[in-house]
Amino acid sequence: MFIRPKAPVPEPYTRHTLLDLGYRIDPDDGKVRSIATGDLYNEGVDGKRAKELYQALVHPAEREVYRVMTEGELRMEPIAVPDRGQPHTYIYATPGALAKDRLVVLVVGHGTCGGVWAWSTLLKSGIHEGSVVDYVRACSERGLGVLVLNPNENIIAPDGRADTVYGYCGLAAAICGSETADEHVGYVWSNLLRDGAARSVAFVAYSAAGIAVAELLKHDFARFVGKTAGVAFIDSLHTTYGLGSGARSWLWRGAKHWMSSAEPMDRALANDNVGCPTVSAENATESRELTPAICRASVVDYIAACLDRGPIEDAAALGDGQGYPAAHDADQDSDRGSDVCDTGDIHEALDSLQTMPLQDGDWDVDAAAKAARPGGDEGDDRHYVGWD
Repeated sequence: MFIRPKAPVPEPYTRHTLLDLGYRIDPDDGKVRSIATGDLYNEGVDGKRAKELYQALVHPAEREVYRVMTEGELRMEPIAVPDRGQPHTYIYATPGALAKDRLVVLVVGHGTCGGVWAWSTLLKSGIHEGSVVDYVRACSERGLGVLVLNPNENIIAPDGRADTVYGYCGLAAAICGSETADEHVGYVWSNLLRDGAARSVAFVAYSAAGIAVAELLKHDFARFVGKTAGVAFIDSLHTTYGLGSGARSWLWRGAKHWMSSAEPMDRALANDNVGCPTVSAENATESRELTPAICRASVVDYIAACLDRGPIEDAAALGDGQGYPAAHDADQDSDRGSDVCDTGDIHEALDSLQTMPLQDGDWDVDAAAKAARPGGDEGDDRHYVGWD
């Protein structure tokens, strides 16, 4: 007699907290420590156990950063993107930020939740070095509004909340307007920043976030330079490829790039790829992920000066944003909506990529994500809501 095998039943998705695992962010030094012993995750254990603890703690720790941003002295306000009436993620704003004249927008690199520069730095060095919290505090002390974007929470996990493809692997619904990091940044720009109350906006873009900001400059050039006073890139992965004469001219005048180097802080460095003045971040450590924390004071001074100056006058007359015709009709994407995607396919595509290894929190997954989407990848599929 033939016996039909039972279909496998997926295990329930459990979203643990640091407290569930016996850890917390120490209020004194900001490090992730055991509640029972006060030790870091890798203290007093062998290498295998330390790796297991790292894997178990990394996502609860980065989600704990949300609690730190929204509670205590910062009191940041979560804003649903696109809105609470449909699958959404959250971005975070200091009180009254969107009504201020001067606004700082912080964008992290690939992989991490909004507000976290890198997983390893958060767990090994703590929240002051591994997250945007000290940037938010420094900007707020200068009277600036701060908005923290969340470019990597692109899916809805089985518990109904947003997650990254690294936090959950399985069948998931995509978040409309935030299907990729670039689209998330484009959506926030089009719907909250471009026509918002702020007269001057400045971006701090780390690693792959530089690509998303460069896309804004390319695709919405006139309105971007009319609103944006400056961009601080940190170890950015963007290049000037595809940028028009106007975008290249604006980058040289309106942006600055901090690069990991042991040279003294702000010493000029050569970098032909990014199209703007490049300086040293004075990171003499072996960890590139520490760079945002090390150069924080210099970056905040720069963006504050840019906001005080305001957008560059007549910048829209510098030339064009794009340096070549668009290769894709954006209307092809109009019916995508909240596509259902299998994040397991994304992970398989990631494994198949033959690329140079990058540090955690900074992986460039655009190519893999595109390959895993229904219908594959045909040309440039970025579509920014409201840019038409």
